[in-house]
Parts: sequence; C-alpha cells; structure tokens
Amino acid sequence: DWNPFFAVWQLRGKYPNRGYPKIFDDSTVGAEAKKVFDDAEAILAKIVKGRKLTANGIVAFYPCNSVGDDIEVYESDETRGTAIATLLTLRQQELREEQAEYLAM
Repeated sequence: DWNPFFAVWQLRGKYPNRGYPKIFDDSTVGAEAKKVFDDAEAILAKIVKGRKLTANGIVAFYPCNSVGDDIEVYESDETRGTAIATLLTLRQQELREEQAEYLAM
C-alpha cells in the first residue's frame, strides 16, 4: 500500500485502483507522484539487489488488554496483573465530518 508514502509527500490522489495507480493520471500531482514513486522503486531495487538489509524476527503471541488508547502486554494469562510492556498508540488525527469516532490501533 503506497498511500502512506504519497501522503508523506503530500501527494493526494488514488493509489492503487484495480491494479493501476490513478494518482499518476491526476492533473495536479500525477507527474510528481510518478517521479517520487519511480525514485522509491529504484531505491528499493538497489536495497534488494545489494542485500543491504537482513530481516530477522521473532513471532510470539501474548495476552493483551487495551487501556485507553494504549495496549498493555502481559507475560502470561496468569500474570495479567503486571504488564511487561505498553504499546502506545495514537487515535486517528484527521478531522472528518462524517466520522463520529476516531480509531486507535
């Protein structure tokens, strides 16, 4: 999903739409969106080709509870009294007339 990428560059439009990025056809931002996208694709190809990144990861499932906008993580169901970590999240920040609720992670 390239939408966040374009949003950071303040290029508003539709991407993708049924396999084709409509933002590239936009009369206002299309040319710049295509340029920024092509630059990003070239950088990603360079990273992959040069093996610049090594992915390492661990997957685990932990019991969690939401506390306001945040998520508390516990070591086990038996020890839910003490959180081992708190994941801080933000609510959606963009004001929308049609939206009464603002979601958090």
